[in-house]
Amino acid sequence: MDSPYRPGFGAKPAVLVGRDLQLARAQAALTRIENSGQSRSAAMVFTGSRGLGKTVTLGVIGDRAASRGFTVAAVSMDRVSDNIQIIVAAVAEALRPLESTGRSRAWQQFKDRMAALSIEFSAGIVKIVADAPQRSVRAAATVQRQVLASLLVDAAVLSREHDKPGLVLLIDELQEAPSDQLVVLANAIQDATKAAHAPLGIFAAGLPQTPELVMAAASFTERFDFRTLGRLDHIAAERALLEPALDLGVRWDPAAAAAALDYAGGSPYLIQYIGDETWLQAGPAARSVLSMAHFAAAMVEVRESLDHGMFRGRWAKATPAEQAVISAIAQVSDGRGVAATAAISAALGVESNAWSMFRRSLMDKGIIEAAGHGLLTFTIAGFAEFVLQLGAGPDDVRPGSIIQRRANPALESGQ
Repeated sequence: MDSPYRPGFGAKPAVLVGRDLQLARAQAALTRIENSGQSRSAAMVFTGSRGLGKTVTLGVIGDRAASRGFTVAAVSMDRVSDNIQIIVAAVAEALRPLESTGRSRAWQQFKDRMAALSIEFSAGIVKIVADAPQRSVRAAATVQRQVLASLLVDAAVLSREHDKPGLVLLIDELQEAPSDQLVVLANAIQDATKAAHAPLGIFAAGLPQTPELVMAAASFTERFDFRTLGRLDHIAAERALLEPALDLGVRWDPAAAAAALDYAGGSPYLIQYIGDETWLQAGPAARSVLSMAHFAAAMVEVRESLDHGMFRGRWAKATPAEQAVISAIAQVSDGRGVAATAAISAALGVESNAWSMFRRSLMDKGIIEAAGHGLLTFTIAGFAEFVLQLGAGPDDVRPGSIIQRRANPALESGQ
């Protein structure tokens, strides 16, 4: 039997748990848009570390919106593209099935607006034909803001005119957009959501630093509806692990299940990954059991993959001073993988304010997260063990060196 577990990026798990509250709020927002014919007043933004199901949550919202008849456009931000063009192209692509029944004047206005961003919509094909026209930075931003806002309103109205409830825009990896594009996007969203009779809903997702980045681009975004996605509690995690197998007539040995859940630590990604690898090791038939031996064999493969992939990548993207902080956290973490900031400072031999900037940077990189007042933990289980195996300790970067680099960022960046 094929594995019922889905560890791939953005893959919807067979049993989706622990996100009922967020999905219910999104459903309520869609209902208000459909009922009123007006936009939702603020974008809903899901934040959290990687592997917690932000992309999956956005996808489910999109699926449910589509099932209700909404026009749905989905995009993912990156650091190198013109993300404003990408959003407009995605919206146009989502509207494409309606073109054959479109009213010529409304559609021509929509196409004319897209041309201002060098996007063509012809014969049912949407394509970016060139970089946006060259203007001064200020003029370009103003034009993009105006065009994007107008296009979002036009798309929402066109959807309504074609007997659809409205337009839903899904934006993933929001923190990746360059700051100048965040300025354009935030202001365009505000302009579009203030328009009368424009049934528009915007849902986004990003890493924990997303609120700070978005608010730095436009202070009024503090009124966005930011929602944090955390780790699954034990009941939800247990369901995510056991129910996909049970649905196929396969049970988990209780000891193996307990060990898998303990290692995963509430991470939806790790639950799917460990479940999938255990299934592959067992190759089970109906009415069979996933045993401790199957789990142990699976964990050899899981750790090997993480050590040479994700963990090595996270270590490599940390600066030397950040690596020292990581090493200190790994050394003083308790059995739950939680480290007290006082213990970290003691391991580094400095006061907490001497390494606070590195703590913030590691949080922004998605490597560590707060685990309570004065407590830190790694965002994924097993990373502490990987760091300890490297044999690197905080002494590899002397406390005085940390303080020196803090005072001189050029040293920290290796310049």
